[in-house]
Amino acid sequence: MRTVTILLASMLAVCAAAPSLAQTQTQAPAPGKKKAAPTPAAPAAPAWPANAAQAIYLARSTMMALQQAVETGNFTVLRDMGSPGFRAQNTAADLAIRFQALRQSGADLTAVAVIAPQLSTPPFLDPQKQLHLVGLFPTQPLEIDFDLSFENVDNRWRISAIGVTTAPAPKGQEAGDGEKGKAAK
Repeated sequence: MRTVTILLASMLAVCAAAPSLAQTQTQAPAPGKKKAAPTPAAPAAPAWPANAAQAIYLARSTMMALQQAVETGNFTVLRDMGSPGFRAQNTAADLAIRFQALRQSGADLTAVAVIAPQLSTPPFLDPQKQLHLVGLFPTQPLEIDFDLSFENVDNRWRISAIGVTTAPAPKGQEAGDGEKGKAAK
């Protein structure tokens, strides 16, 4: 339990620094040399895809919000975690309808809190600067497949699209040992 707490604390610390990971350092000029004229700074490139811990945190936190929404029938918090575009396109009622089959299936998503996701592709930014995470949580008896997109809004990654499905886990797959990845649409 102590190891899990320390791991979670370190993951949260890493995630808190997410947008500011790409920092530059400047050195003072050598004694006797004039300081060069400042050159215009290039726009900072997004720090993504950079850190696996950040990707795991985003996948887990999004899936836990979905778990709570499915469990309670209240999709307001999941909607509020979204980007402005996501919120404009989805009411809480829309999300409840969209995930009705998941709710009716009785799928238990709580395992995502402790099982590491397996990404089928490395995290990537599309041309619109949307961060994509695609993969699965290798749970039993159903694996949880996800396709998540995030938009950077005020230096915070906000949900811009979410797709989640469940499928029977391959026979003999232990939690954490799955190799199959499917993109959820």
